[in-house]
Amino acid sequence: MNRHFQRYCLPTAYFRHIAWRTSLALWLGLLLTGLVGCESLERKFTRTPKHPLPSPNPIVTFEDYTRTMTPLDRYRKHYLMFDYWNDQLLQALQSPPLNSKRFRRASTEALGELTTMRQLVTDVVADRLAAVIQAREQVDRQLQRGDVADAQTQIVVRTLEPQTRQIHREFFWRDVEDQLKQ
Repeated sequence: MNRHFQRYCLPTAYFRHIAWRTSLALWLGLLLTGLVGCESLERKFTRTPKHPLPSPNPIVTFEDYTRTMTPLDRYRKHYLMFDYWNDQLLQALQSPPLNSKRFRRASTEALGELTTMRQLVTDVVADRLAAVIQAREQVDRQLQRGDVADAQTQIVVRTLEPQTRQIHREFFWRDVEDQLKQ
């Protein structure tokens, strides 16, 4: 039995061991080649097309934008822009590193959009909006002067949030739809 073991089992186990080592070495070599990203090997094993593909032609479709905006579209646009700049202003005031350039620009833009909205509505609605604009101008002057420190930002935010709710409640574009200038 011992002779049989030496004659038949040892060589196959030895050859299995050698084959396993060789395959492991090949796999490691392939892995290293892939990880290293050898450009010469990559160029050697990738095919280049005989004829380069032509660049695709863009498809151009022209839109007709000559239609003028309706008063409702114009008011909706300025209302949404006000809402965007007002959100930016509130975020700038509530974010921990106070960025004066950011909240000054947002305040100016929001006030500008409110003023434009006032021009688009009838006199009755414009008078109600004027009171909100006056209060907003006071806050804007305070922000533009730079009188707002980290401790005072919460006071300004508490002033702006009720104004924002009032504007959303009374001057939403669907509510003012019938009171726009033509």
